[in-house]
Amino acid sequence: MERREALKNIFSLSIAAAVAPLPSFANLSLVEGGVLKQNAQLFQKALLTNPNLQGFVGLKHNISEQVLKVEGAIPADFKGSFYRNGPAIHQRQGQRYTHLFEGDGMVQQFSFTEQGVTHRAKFINTAKFEKEQQAGKFLFSGPDSKLKNSRSVTGPDSINTANTNVLPVNGELWALWEAGSATAIDPKTLNTKGVIDLGKNTHYGSSLKGLAFSAHPKVDPDGTIWNFGSTVTGDIVLYHLNKLGATQKVNILKTNYRGGMLHDFLVTHKHLLIILPSIIKDKTKDTFFGAISFDEQVPLRVLVVDKATLTLKREYNLDPGFAFHFGNAWEDQQGNIRFDASLYPNLDNLHYMSEVMKGKVSHPEQAKTTFFTLYKNGRTTKETIPGVSEFPRIYNHLTGLKNNTLVTLSSVESDVWSDAVRVINTHTGKQDRFTYGKEYLVEEHVVVDSSQKEGSGYLVGTALHVPSKRTCVNIFKANRVSDGPVCRAWLPDAIPLGFHGNFMPT
Repeated sequence: MERREALKNIFSLSIAAAVAPLPSFANLSLVEGGVLKQNAQLFQKALLTNPNLQGFVGLKHNISEQVLKVEGAIPADFKGSFYRNGPAIHQRQGQRYTHLFEGDGMVQQFSFTEQGVTHRAKFINTAKFEKEQQAGKFLFSGPDSKLKNSRSVTGPDSINTANTNVLPVNGELWALWEAGSATAIDPKTLNTKGVIDLGKNTHYGSSLKGLAFSAHPKVDPDGTIWNFGSTVTGDIVLYHLNKLGATQKVNILKTNYRGGMLHDFLVTHKHLLIILPSIIKDKTKDTFFGAISFDEQVPLRVLVVDKATLTLKREYNLDPGFAFHFGNAWEDQQGNIRFDASLYPNLDNLHYMSEVMKGKVSHPEQAKTTFFTLYKNGRTTKETIPGVSEFPRIYNHLTGLKNNTLVTLSSVESDVWSDAVRVINTHTGKQDRFTYGKEYLVEEHVVVDSSQKEGSGYLVGTALHVPSKRTCVNIFKANRVSDGPVCRAWLPDAIPLGFHGNFMPT
């Protein structure tokens, strides 16, 4: 009976995902493309005087494999490919998207061998991308960008941009988005293989099609994959997949969440942590991101979910806050839960990513690394450490287990984007930091370590050098970041600023 009821609930959500507007595109009063044309004009004008906007220009074509110029020496034990994903088409036919999150995804591949470093990049051929690429113009309204004569949006995958993350799964890359299906990519050719059907060859059948599969899956040390999806109903879909990417269990968490956006979550060795930020969505507005606002009266809710059953076990209410990203969570011997967040005091940074698409550079309040403890007796504490913090990463083999090392980006001299990478000792609070400087726009750096020994290995990440309009990929020793890169390889041009990625060793 319980299994039948769960399947019924999941099927109902899949129907809702297929028919519900995401968001509503009705009753639009815009002259077709008027706002999007104005966005393009404003951005082009601002670009003439603000070179920092180079990272948001976008691309029109794939990049064929090219050999990069290398400074320094590639470490002998650093072999494999570094993949990154992010929005790369922001503009078509004189029209420009309203929010940075709306652009079509492109996978970047940096391959490291004894011969050197090569790079290639390809757009992810989603159904949306293929139709618009053939037409040479935007055809679909996006979450915030409205077209008066938009083609029908019948469900999330109609406008799936696959633009946020890329995860190695069973010999494939899964390109991930917030609100729809994962898309399979060939890791060698970067060719798009198609949408992942999570219900295939399971008793869930077609009921999982179109459901949100978030951009931030968590992978246990044994390869088990956990994920969630935020739905139009406010419920949360929970996923348990094995290391081969085959669905084991799916359940629905009734949360009464009305914030609209949920980007990341955490796991311990026993639980999932679904962390609901202090945001609300104005349903009267016909935009998605633009309708979301911070509410100081809404607590930051932490839902503790049992991994074995995917059911809610406990809830904690914390002080109001918002986080795009979390680093790690773990439980001590007494059953207390520890986790960290790049915590914002408001939602200004989300809306900054709309302003920058118009060429406006504002100065929103930045996130800081905050450590939380959820005690078994219901008490909670938090501790914030100095410095701007975003894109936290840990050693993969410690996901859900106690970690002493946290890698984040930071900002020291720049107020446009991150300009530094740092390693934090979570036990002592000591920080080891390398500042690229205000001439660089720095992207997420990930840990590469084959020894499974915390503190060893390397960090790898990209940065755009604004004056030369070139992107570089950089390798650091993880235990000596402040010494600077041991190796740097330069592209001849700039590539668009992306979001997340991972490393696949060879």
